[in-house]
Amino acid sequence: SRSARVSAERPFYDLHADAYDALVTDSPESWVEAVHARLAAAGCHRARVLDAGCGTGRHARGLLDRGYHVELLDASPRLLGLAARRCPGSPAHEADLCGLGLAPRFDAVSCRGVLNDLVTDAERDAALASFARVLRPGGLLFLDVREAGASRVRADGTQRRRTVTLGEGATLSFVSRPRWREGRLLVAETYELSTPDGRVSVHDYDFEMRPWTADEVR
Repeated sequence: SRSARVSAERPFYDLHADAYDALVTDSPESWVEAVHARLAAAGCHRARVLDAGCGTGRHARGLLDRGYHVELLDASPRLLGLAARRCPGSPAHEADLCGLGLAPRFDAVSCRGVLNDLVTDAERDAALASFARVLRPGGLLFLDVREAGASRVRADGTQRRRTVTLGEGATLSFVSRPRWREGRLLVAETYELSTPDGRVSVHDYDFEMRPWTADEVR
């Protein structure tokens, strides 16, 4: 799907995947605890969970530490490799959410953030159908998406910059400029990598996301 191609080529997920954890610093604990509480309430204390769009595996690691069996899945091979190192022993699947070919063996699917990248109704329908196929009867689906109203307010065209220090003294400056048009976020990104020997490389990437209205979620 188009969203899987973006996941494989966006510098944030590929060329600069090693900077992902430095740039995304929000704690996974609130999400992990919410999923854990709901699974425990359902009596699924040793549930098999598919982390669909696992990124670098921070949320999967939290679920593993609570005793769940977690399988990793992402369309970005670079992110998936980082997740596999963080969660040794967890099966890892490089796959498109819109066409999962896994057996229906999961008690739960956790999909956090990824559905914003599905911008057509056909992609969204295909992803949700994939989740239904891999879940056992009575399985639970945990979704986290951008809400359209708040996303529109934040998409004011303002540049947002972050600079992080990487290994061996390199620095990465990340600039993002979100705009809103006809229900979609248009995001322009620039990545500037500077190394101690004075070399500088710059990469630009533009893409779009489609946040979800409350009615769409229901």
